[in-house]
Amino acid sequence: MKPYRPSNKVPGTGWIWLLALSTLGGAVVGGAIAFIARWIYLLLIFPALMGFTSGSATTVAIKKGKVRSPLVGLLFGVLTGLITYGAYHGGEYFFTRQSFAKEIEAELGQDLDSADMDALMDSFFQEQTGSTGFVGYLKFSAKQGLSIGRAGSSSDGIPLNETFTWVYWLIELAIIEAISVIMAKSAAKDPFCETCDQWYGQGQRIGTVADDQSEVFLKTLEADQIVQAATHIQPRAATIPYLEVDRRQCPGCHQGEVVLEVQRYSENKKGEGQHSPVLLGMLSHRQIRQLTEAISTSQKSDPTIDTDEPDASPEI
Repeated sequence: MKPYRPSNKVPGTGWIWLLALSTLGGAVVGGAIAFIARWIYLLLIFPALMGFTSGSATTVAIKKGKVRSPLVGLLFGVLTGLITYGAYHGGEYFFTRQSFAKEIEAELGQDLDSADMDALMDSFFQEQTGSTGFVGYLKFSAKQGLSIGRAGSSSDGIPLNETFTWVYWLIELAIIEAISVIMAKSAAKDPFCETCDQWYGQGQRIGTVADDQSEVFLKTLEADQIVQAATHIQPRAATIPYLEVDRRQCPGCHQGEVVLEVQRYSENKKGEGQHSPVLLGMLSHRQIRQLTEAISTSQKSDPTIDTDEPDASPEI
């Protein structure tokens, strides 16, 4: 069985989708979090949320633009994450400027125009940090430090000095980037039919493989020993963990190659189910029919298996 490999193609419309959603999605998400953070900011949770929304925006762009390059997905995952986190701090800078303006106007007893207000802020940041504008604001915020409490930054929490504030911001950025990149790269690696110019459909269950037989099953499958591999597939597993075996077909050309997707199903310490990818390969229509027929024959010859179960003999 040959492994599935994306074509690495990026249509012109794909670039448009990626550029539009990376900038727009990142700016909207970052600005929204900055607005909410005026009242509450949940440390680590909000960065994870920003990473998920950034990854979702890039994933939509990849799917809509039919982007089949994992490298491009990775790059735009990074870009969207940077824009999102930059927009978050930019939003905080905007709201800080508004608060600063209100305080100054109240103290002077008169309204100041935008240029005068910017000059006053720049003068203050220049004096405090040696830099002006957004960079001066970031340096001043880091100099002030963060205070970590149970619900985020709070006055009665654990104070962080300037150095640790920068470190924490880097940790937040790393969380955002990691989630965004993983989601975007995974979306670009999804099976795509180059003939019909469309993504493959959702997986349909073929069966499961017991954990103690998984290594032998994978070796026989990769060696194109289809009939032998089929003997390890059962309608459903009795114990966890196990392998799930699904097939995915292009909705347009049902006689074309079929993607065989193998995932490991396990449970974490909380008893929550989780899937991790194991194998993604291509089988010809003849091979997938050979596999399902061998599964049916193997299960009918085993008196312990109820062949009336819906998963026992999938149709092509």
